[in-house]
Amino acid sequence: MVYIAIAIAAIIAVGYFIYKRVHAASAIFAVGVLLLMIAAATGRVDHTELDIEFTGNAFYDELLVVEELFKSRFAGTGMAIMVLFGFVGYMRHIGADAKTVVALSRPLQRFNGSYWLVPLGFTVGTLLSLVVPSASALSLLLVATLLPALIAAGLSPLTVGAIIVTSSTIVPTPLEAGLIQGADLVGMSVTEFTFGNVAKATIPALVVMAFAHMWWQWRCDKKDAARETLDSDVTTSPADSDDRVAEAMKRAEGLPGFYAILPLLPLVLIIISAILNRAGVVEFEADILPVTVVSLMITMIIEAIRHRTVSEALDDLSHFFRGLGEGAGSVVALIVAAAILVEGITQMGVIEALTSLAGDSSGAAVVIVLIFVAATALMAMLTGSGVAPYFAFSEMVPGLAANSTIHAPQMLASIWATSNTMRQASPVNAAVLIVSGALGVNPIELVRRTIVPMFAGAAVAVLCAFLFI
Repeated sequence: MVYIAIAIAAIIAVGYFIYKRVHAASAIFAVGVLLLMIAAATGRVDHTELDIEFTGNAFYDELLVVEELFKSRFAGTGMAIMVLFGFVGYMRHIGADAKTVVALSRPLQRFNGSYWLVPLGFTVGTLLSLVVPSASALSLLLVATLLPALIAAGLSPLTVGAIIVTSSTIVPTPLEAGLIQGADLVGMSVTEFTFGNVAKATIPALVVMAFAHMWWQWRCDKKDAARETLDSDVTTSPADSDDRVAEAMKRAEGLPGFYAILPLLPLVLIIISAILNRAGVVEFEADILPVTVVSLMITMIIEAIRHRTVSEALDDLSHFFRGLGEGAGSVVALIVAAAILVEGITQMGVIEALTSLAGDSSGAAVVIVLIFVAATALMAMLTGSGVAPYFAFSEMVPGLAANSTIHAPQMLASIWATSNTMRQASPVNAAVLIVSGALGVNPIELVRRTIVPMFAGAAVAVLCAFLFI
């Protein structure tokens, strides 16, 4: 019990540091290493399941554990995520991501104030999250395009703000870092894990979220109008609030129309590969890294032809490598840090205790999954991050599933959906702060507009995970 209490204290400490806006990967990493040192001091290093050569010095053995986790997490999945981030950085530099946003948001201007614009706008924003995986970056782009278009079409600023904030949530895509990591944890291909498992939970949840938005925004607008609390000073043209957005929009205006397709190339190629594999046409299913490299080279050739200079096109590839570094310093760093924390928790006996509790009882397994879901939701709402809670808990899933009746894909889909929905119900979430700043409203006002649709989406996703995965 003492060791489990130490592990619980470590988890609480991580949550506290992240809530205090400490860099998430740094907090998780530091607490994880401290746990490993405590495990070394108390003779629990032999509880590790990693294949290391023990030296007889417990403290050095724990450092070998850290080394092994760095090697395993940066290779394979980590490298694929880094390359994908590099591709996104390159798309951002040439303005292709902005071109996609403009192309998809323009048709919504044809509607005239109908609340049917709410699910339609949410759907467009969700589709755009395939192209712009960063919630904050997507919010910046949508503030300059979708927000003024929908306000001009007759929707209230807070309604449109809620749509924008919640656009980047749980669309099932094999390009999402959490799903890439989840597929690796359960030993599946990323397309099998995403479309054969996670999509069964998240697609119904997205439909529910779209119409929950429609009802909730109508209800909130009605209450606000009755109480005369709508802020009359809200701007209807917030595009000037961020110079980077204005610059991206300007670049998009000068690009050919087909550039809107370029950010989707990795997704298109990986889906085509999966279809051809299922049909027996090819014997392999392409991974993220190869198709991303192919997409990058195709785009570079197109850029060379458009600018009529190979040198400039090659030089622009530097933004790919900068994005690769961003991926290493953000998502992959979190994956490594979370793995170290979970290794410390494992050596303290928490995983063993949980699996013993679950045993052969499906009822106990359900309770454990729901406990993890609740903890994930709480941490996501406190920290405004969906990445940190998911990676902090997902590493525990294979160990729990191996010794109980817990179904790993079901549990991973549940906590992934929960973390990526409930983060948008946090007043400290980056997207919430960006949009509330553009509108000139208190972030709490925006969270009041997002919490009900997000809670509905999380609940439906977890329910569908139990029913269909």
